[in-house]
Amino acid sequence: MIEQLIETLTSNPVYLAGAVVLLILIIVGIVKKLVKLAIVVLILLVVFIGYLAYTGKEVPTNLDEIKKAVQKEVIDPGKEMIKEKAEEAKDKAVEKVKEEAEKAADKAAETVKEELDKTVDEALD
Repeated sequence: MIEQLIETLTSNPVYLAGAVVLLILIIVGIVKKLVKLAIVVLILLVVFIGYLAYTGKEVPTNLDEIKKAVQKEVIDPGKEMIKEKAEEAKDKAVEKVKEEAEKAADKAAETVKEELDKTVDEALD
């Protein structure tokens, strides 16, 4: 199958030109994505170093220091904030479930009372 495809491409110049153009487009697309990613990472790094300089904290000078600084200044506080928000959300959800359960129990009790009253009234008549 692959051999047949290669034979077709090499024997017909139009197919070969189309394949080359397609390959160039794919390579250009990949390179553009990588350049965009590098620019975003560079911008984030500059913003982070600017933040450290603005707050008066030590600006890292090598990659290991940058990793440690990001861990200390961004990731660890982020984890704590996420834990706090998750705990708050859990507490709110538990409270909401309790409220809804109480409403449902009250409604069920009211329905049972009405049905019981109705049955008693029918029995007395």
